[in-house]
Amino acid sequence: MKGKKKILGFVRMVSIPLLFLSLAMVMKIHAQESSRDHGQNETGELTLRKTAQSREYQGREVEGEEKRVGPGDTLWRILVKEKGLPEKRFSQYLVIIRALNPQIKKIDVLRIGDSLFIPLRPDDLLGVLPVSAKADVQRSPMTRDAIKEYRVKQGEHLYQILREELGISNDREVALYYPLVKDLNPERKNWDALLGGDVIRLPFPGKPAELKIAERQGPAAIESKKETEPTKEINPALSLGQIKQDKSPTPIILSLDYAKQLPAKENVALLGQVMESLGNEVRRDGQETLTLREGTVRVDRTSYPVVYNPKLQQRIILDPEEKIPDSLRSKLTDPSVYTAVFPVTRTSSLQESVTQLLSRFGYQSLPTDRPVVIQEAGISIEARGSWMALAPQESNKAQDIFVIALTDNPQDIPDYLRKELSTRGLQFKDILLAASSGQLPASNESKESTPPVRHWPREKREFVDAMLLAFTVPFGVSETLSIELGQGLRIDVRCDRIFERNGRRTGLFFQRLEPEIKKVLQEKDKLKIIELDLPALEHKEIMARLLSELGEQAAYREHRFAASASKDRLNITAWGFLLAKRGMFVTDREIPESLHRFFFEKGLEIVYF
Repeated sequence: MKGKKKILGFVRMVSIPLLFLSLAMVMKIHAQESSRDHGQNETGELTLRKTAQSREYQGREVEGEEKRVGPGDTLWRILVKEKGLPEKRFSQYLVIIRALNPQIKKIDVLRIGDSLFIPLRPDDLLGVLPVSAKADVQRSPMTRDAIKEYRVKQGEHLYQILREELGISNDREVALYYPLVKDLNPERKNWDALLGGDVIRLPFPGKPAELKIAERQGPAAIESKKETEPTKEINPALSLGQIKQDKSPTPIILSLDYAKQLPAKENVALLGQVMESLGNEVRRDGQETLTLREGTVRVDRTSYPVVYNPKLQQRIILDPEEKIPDSLRSKLTDPSVYTAVFPVTRTSSLQESVTQLLSRFGYQSLPTDRPVVIQEAGISIEARGSWMALAPQESNKAQDIFVIALTDNPQDIPDYLRKELSTRGLQFKDILLAASSGQLPASNESKESTPPVRHWPREKREFVDAMLLAFTVPFGVSETLSIELGQGLRIDVRCDRIFERNGRRTGLFFQRLEPEIKKVLQEKDKLKIIELDLPALEHKEIMARLLSELGEQAAYREHRFAASASKDRLNITAWGFLLAKRGMFVTDREIPESLHRFFFEKGLEIVYF
């Protein structure tokens, strides 16, 4: 018995370690297979790590994964093809990826071996609900619990209430809720002056974004939504109460009036970005030391940012809390100190504060309700922005016009147009809301060759021939038509151009026909007659007449072409015939060669006559 116990004990001692060893080997093999499945692509390269990491984006922690860029990888392929994200929001994802990966200078040109941080749920950062959540929201009709009443305290304004009562910290969400609250309180006309004790209706805090949007259309709109309805993209230009569905993959576009809706006190960072875009320095850390007669003043720049203009050697201290006393403010403006204090008041909008600050640095603000127009040769360039200002005068230098706008689109205006218009004194500056800096990303745009243009001859007969050839109309030249007038009379008439169009013969005559001859040709020979008195007609009149006869609906007039994603920010106008179906813009006015590419990218060939 003792021998048997010893053997059993030995077996237990051996089997237990073997059991743990076997489990360890199984776990190792499983981990290796998992690594091969999830960490490598078909070429054996590491792609996504399964360990979730996080980075900060707009004040919040974002979970994501690291991807090492392999051959042929592009952001579109990674996001749309691999992750299955909707292509129509790709341009919005691009802004997010750029902000989360500041170490990559050109996010649209990935290099093999680069490490890229990809958020696990990028739609959460755009305020888009997953499909299941949207379906739940659409099934739930709005009840009275969706709205709460709030009594205004003395001195409060709507933006402050939205942030504090609803817990909103994002400027884009503020722009979303602002018109919603207005719609919930239709009886109130003036929102600029809220009085203590006023009662206003607010949407219930914490409700999904989809329901907040639907509330503006009423409960019936929520109940009638179908689960298969496509996701609606929200335009942050909701300051105008606009909600529309984007049918094309276009980026979010902000209204040029968006800055009027933002309180300056809560957007000091944006104010600083505007000033930086004009070449000023904005000092936000450390201390600013100022020497007064009474002693030394040290200003904490984290609380009081300092804007410094190197050309004027002038500095302005921003006072967001209006805590700098008047006595100190007057001492700082002394010529020996030459420092101004700019109070960022509660009631000022971002647009008003920037305008006032620009004037402090010698910029002359231009009205934003009408565009700046530059006329050159046969085209006009019209530009608008959130701010437009004439630069301070400098000796022996023409004054530039700065057009500044808030945008979520880093390529609102093509780079080549920016560069070209800057040579004409029109400087466009973009303040990107979704990025950490207001400066545009470096462009990788290559220099493209100038697209060819076509010239139609000025000689009017040849001009007619060029038109017919452009419309692929085969024609005969100077054909003689024998006409029987009756009673043994016959006359030969020359038809200058003859062709068949829509199953019917058509004759072009470059002179007036006698009524009897014209009648015979129309009735007996079934010939459609077009009379063009070439000596008496201008080229545009000849073309308008021929276009009408050929069934083309086009007129010689001024055409406006959008040159920016944002509505009305940049337009180029030109006079001529727009033949969109044929991809032609026919004009007798000069278009600068540097702008030929713009028309080419619109799918139009420039034809001069």
